[in-house]
Amino acid sequence: MNAEKCKGFILLCLIAIMLVGCTSNPQDNEPLEVDIYEITSSMEENEELNQQSLFYEIHMNYSDRLEMDNETVEPLIAGWIEERLIEQEISDFEELDDNKFRIKGKITFNSKELSQEEIIQLLEQDASIQGVYFQTADGTKYQAAKVGTVSELIEIKETDVK
Repeated sequence: MNAEKCKGFILLCLIAIMLVGCTSNPQDNEPLEVDIYEITSSMEENEELNQQSLFYEIHMNYSDRLEMDNETVEPLIAGWIEERLIEQEISDFEELDDNKFRIKGKITFNSKELSQEEIIQLLEQDASIQGVYFQTADGTKYQAAKVGTVSELIEIKETDVK
């Protein structure tokens, strides 16, 4: 190739690269993010049945690219509650704005072998509601957890165990 053809080829490549960059979707560059900005919970005891009911409310924002499947959202609960889980129900799921929702629910767990003091101690060690699990429209599974003041988003691979 002579020098003129080489310069022309390089110029053509640069124009092609610029055109591809101009036509790419800017959303593709948006990071996948969540912000769990509020989690509240309260407990109620049923001594006759040796059960505790945990009522919760979670507020969360998420980035456009997540395309969350709202039917798959469920709370991420502390391990000590999960191993005693009897029932879990979502009583209300409300989309507040674009990419923002509120979820309310109730978790019932067996407290037969735990004293009130032990339950309080476990609650002080580990938050009862830690975030949410969900799937996106393409089937990708995520765990969004509140760690201190920061929300972390973790993709769950098929080999991971919930």
